Amino acid sequence: SFYKPEDIFRDVRNRVAKAKQASEQVDYVAFVPDGEPTLDVNLGNEIKLLKTLEVPVAVITNSSLLWRDDVKEELGEADWVSVKIDALEEGLWRRVNRPHQALRLSSILDGLQAFSKTFDGKLVTETMLVSGLNDSDGCLREVAGFIQRLQPSRSYLSVPTRPPAMSSVCAPAEEILNRAYQLFAEKVKRVEYLIGYEGND
Repeated sequence: SFYKPEDIFRDVRNRVAKAKQASEQVDYVAFVPDGEPTLDVNLGNEIKLLKTLEVPVAVITNSSLLWRDDVKEELGEADWVSVKIDALEEGLWRRVNRPHQALRLSSILDGLQAFSKTFDGKLVTETMLVSGLNDSDGCLREVAGFIQRLQPSRSYLSVPTRPPAMSSVCAPAEEILNRAYQLFAEKVKRVEYLIGYEGND
């Protein structure tokens, strides 16, 4: 537990009211990964409370806990969920994501497939490409094939834009990004880049 759901609801309700008073369009109320949202034991309750504001609720997750039934159930309350899929091979996944040692990629992938079959909202995927790690044709084809089975409404390709934990990490060259886009577009109906600086707002 991080914050009381009632406190989150109060603060978000006030912010949404201010936005509406200023004639600002509110597309989603989003749980974003400044820390993994699914680590919050109250996530499901928070989503239910926020949905009473009549604004769609989004959750951006790194997918690491989607092997848990309670996490799948709580995420199922959201209107829009973004899941992260960077590799299908355990060793490569560990090099790219540096997950906790107790996590197993096979369990996460099974959880992703199970979630995609029951989720009624908009499911999107994000794949971060790192030069020399998960940007080969073989890896890209594997990931695109897995994502195809999830049938997301959109699949995003991203690159490291913030300072990485290791100085050797960098984005693939432009021609490799273009190749990745082409390979994904063969499998997924809508592919987009998320490769620009996000800004400070």
